[in-house]
Amino acid sequence: MKKICATILLFFILSNSYGQLTKGNWLVGGNARFIKQKQKLLNSDVNSFVADISPNVGYFFADKFAAGLRPGVGFFRSNSSGVIHKSTTLGVGPFVRYYLLSIENRTNLFAESSYRYATDFNGFRENTFTISAGPAIFFNSSVGLELTLNYELFRSNAATSLARTFFFNIGFQIHLEKETNP
Repeated sequence: MKKICATILLFFILSNSYGQLTKGNWLVGGNARFIKQKQKLLNSDVNSFVADISPNVGYFFADKFAAGLRPGVGFFRSNSSGVIHKSTTLGVGPFVRYYLLSIENRTNLFAESSYRYATDFNGFRENTFTISAGPAIFFNSSVGLELTLNYELFRSNAATSLARTFFFNIGFQIHLEKETNP
């Protein structure tokens, strides 16, 4: 299995297609993350599950530089000593992204920064600032797989401290080429 995965990855890296990273193109995609956590708080076991889905849409304002909006929906469920808490949040915020390597590269590195404000409309509010970096591996000139290492700062009105998290993310992006006149 490892040989098959390595062969597929090598094929994608060595092929000659690349993403549309030039001024005037659109970027559409997103990612999802799922977290299952067990912790001990004040002599009580807390089991929690988080699912977060974040699509995005962006525009290349310059070659290799895109900015846009990232809406999102999050689902949270925790069980602490038999007390179950559920919450669904809706949020939105801006992102900026810069690709570091040449536009012609099949695999390109990028850095991104984003902010999101979210609420569950029952008084819970959260602010999240994330810095991400990693490779974008293009399957063809339009679709790319992204693997990112992320650092996130999270604060909510329900907590007195700022949460800091490192995590790994997998996402897809579609690069839509601008229409050219004949």
